[in-house]
Amino acid sequence: MVGAAGREPMVVDVGSMMGGNRTLSGVFLGAEIGTDRVHDNIQRLIEDAAKGELEVVIDKVFSLSDAAAAHAYIESRAAVGRVVMVP
Repeated sequence: MVGAAGREPMVVDVGSMMGGNRTLSGVFLGAEIGTDRVHDNIQRLIEDAAKGELEVVIDKVFSLSDAAAAHAYIESRAAVGRVVMVP
């Protein structure tokens, strides 16, 4: 789990995860964002996503020319997953 922009308390039902021996990890990058440790962790997550081992939920895709609308959508806190801008 990376990010909690809403700062709302999260409730997670781990019962369904236990049956599949799944793992949930929380990450707070904070002041460490520029460290090698964080860089290596982010690189590993990118590689896991590329291999299909990590599910990345994409909520909405905007063209780069609609950047203002993409930002407004993110700021509305309506997004569930990533918001992507493409050229």
